[in-house]
Amino acid sequence: MSANQFPPVSEVLTRLAAERLEVVNACAKLGKMPFHEAAMTWLESRKPFIGKRTFKDYTHYIATLTQFFGDIRLENLANPDYLRAFQLERSKTCGPSTVNHECCIIQQLLKRIRKWNEVSPFYEPLPMPHNSPGRAMTSDEERKLLEVGAQHPGWAVAYWLAVLSMNTAAGPGELVGLQLRDLSVENPETARIFIREDVKNKHRVREVPLNSDALTAVNALLALAKSRGAGNGDHYLVPFRCWRDHYDPTRHGFWPKTAWNEMCAAAGIKLRGYDLRHHGLTKLAEKNPEQVVLKIAGHVSPQMLRKIYAHVRLDALRGAVDSISSATRAHPAKKPADHGETPEQTLLRVAQAADQLGIPADKALQLLVEYERQQSLNRNGGKPK
Repeated sequence: MSANQFPPVSEVLTRLAAERLEVVNACAKLGKMPFHEAAMTWLESRKPFIGKRTFKDYTHYIATLTQFFGDIRLENLANPDYLRAFQLERSKTCGPSTVNHECCIIQQLLKRIRKWNEVSPFYEPLPMPHNSPGRAMTSDEERKLLEVGAQHPGWAVAYWLAVLSMNTAAGPGELVGLQLRDLSVENPETARIFIREDVKNKHRVREVPLNSDALTAVNALLALAKSRGAGNGDHYLVPFRCWRDHYDPTRHGFWPKTAWNEMCAAAGIKLRGYDLRHHGLTKLAEKNPEQVVLKIAGHVSPQMLRKIYAHVRLDALRGAVDSISSATRAHPAKKPADHGETPEQTLLRVAQAADQLGIPADKALQLLVEYERQQSLNRNGGKPK
């Protein structure tokens, strides 16, 4: 390749300098804009690179920030005192996760105008709580919730959404984002839903088969949706309520909080709508391999599943420990009978049982040793041998 095929270095440097100057001028212009105008200009530039749900969330965050900061110039927000004042005021009305997400918008805007370095040494996000992200119901709680929910016609949408969530492990946002084209319910043998709209990330786009309870719930919600004007494939399973008895099926509705709270209160339990997803995944994790749970949950990795959905209920844990324990107490290892197990065979059975339960074999053995120690203490009145 001859050298004359390339443009002169001076031309390349001149072009790059001009492009850089254009970027600097654009950033300077953005910094001079009032906050809302600057934020929406920035958001439009990000639109090709973010999802529909993210764009919607960012729009809401910007609206909240505009209420607090008003017409202040964007460049003037390069002041840690402004961010701290926003954190203190906003945290009076919402949790730390929402506040941190909203501050993240300011962070991205200041990075765009090359001002974030002036703030970052002094900025600290609000600490997140360390409590469990959700819980699973006991069998009695589940039975009571379903019994109570079925009695009140005004709770129909909340009741059927709860049944569907418990049997598909789909979250509230995923269910209200279902359109009629996402339902395949003609054949009970192959009935399923396609979750693809209004999900948090691409790994939550998935196909979930329907069992008999879930199919009944979908058909009931479908009948309600049709009575409210839904009929086309683009219409939503939960139409948006404009006012009393008037619905817009081209817009998705929201989780029925009032009916749901009344239903839970009548059942005597405290439960978020999103806890139904945790409950469904917990029931799946009790009886199915991790790969199956991951396929239905739509998560990225087994590590995330273990971190967020470590809610396997006490009765299932006790049964798991008992099943492993009974396998290891089959016979003493000194002289196994012809029909007994060798120690190696017993360990293999323990490993197989652990694999079915979705826990590492070494953890299963540690659990077994601790269980045997506790049983020994119980048999000896709490005194070690």
